[in-house]
Amino acid sequence: MWNAPLRRLDAPWPEPSAPPSEADLDPWRDRIDALDEALVHLLNERAVYAARIGQIKKMLGLPVYVPTREEDVLRNVLDANPGPLPATSVRRLYERIIDETRSLERRLHDDQ
Repeated sequence: MWNAPLRRLDAPWPEPSAPPSEADLDPWRDRIDALDEALVHLLNERAVYAARIGQIKKMLGLPVYVPTREEDVLRNVLDANPGPLPATSVRRLYERIIDETRSLERRLHDDQ
C-alpha cells in the first residue's frame, strides 16, 4: 500500500539535540526515505492510470500526445503547489514525469 511508509511520519517532528550532532540527521533522513517510498508508489500508480488511458486512446484512434491535456495537468499541479518548491521547479518535475509516462504509454501500446 502506497501510504504505509507515510505512517512513519506520524511521529512529531524531530528536535535537534543541543548542541546538534550527526545523529540528529537520522530521523529527518528516515522521513525523507518514507516520502520517497510513497512517491515511487504514487508515481507507479499514476503510470498505471496513464497506461489505461493510453489503451483507451489507442482503441479510439486518438494520439498519445495531447498538448492541451499536458497544459491542464501542469496547471493543476502548479495550482496545488503550496511551496516551498518554486513553480518553475514543480513544472520541470512534472514535465519529466509526463515525458516518462508518455514514453511508457508508447512502449506499451505501440507493440499492440
